[in-house]
Amino acid sequence: MNIANDPRTVRKALLYIYRALGLRCPTCGERPIFLPMAKVRSLDDWFAPLDGCPKCGYAYDREPGYFLMAIWGVNYGVIGLGSISSYFILRTATEISPTVLFFICVVPAPFLSILFARHAKSLFLALDLFFDPHTRIQKNKKNSE
Repeated sequence: MNIANDPRTVRKALLYIYRALGLRCPTCGERPIFLPMAKVRSLDDWFAPLDGCPKCGYAYDREPGYFLMAIWGVNYGVIGLGSISSYFILRTATEISPTVLFFICVVPAPFLSILFARHAKSLFLALDLFFDPHTRIQKNKKNSE
């Protein structure tokens, strides 16, 4: 039984999240969304997803600005919550001064944001597919008039 064809279930959501964390296609789970690390030569290669999955044809970047919510919502949200949480946990568990803790928790945030950008886009793509499934329209090669 193919889970991808099931209605919205927890099992299907977990499958999409698992595939997203592996940076793979959310529909088939077989092909990568981004270039492999060995082939990344610039920041553009790092941030830009491939055009689509060669196996199932699922388009990754549907329109300009599609991944804007991934950066603002998912990436900054996860990094911000992680920084704030680690600050308060370390504040209660250690005797480090608040100023030093602030620098420990905030200074790495921009760098972590760059490292997490691919996963944020992948998670956004999986969540978008889960909550708003896109059906592929088969194009007829014959021009019917």
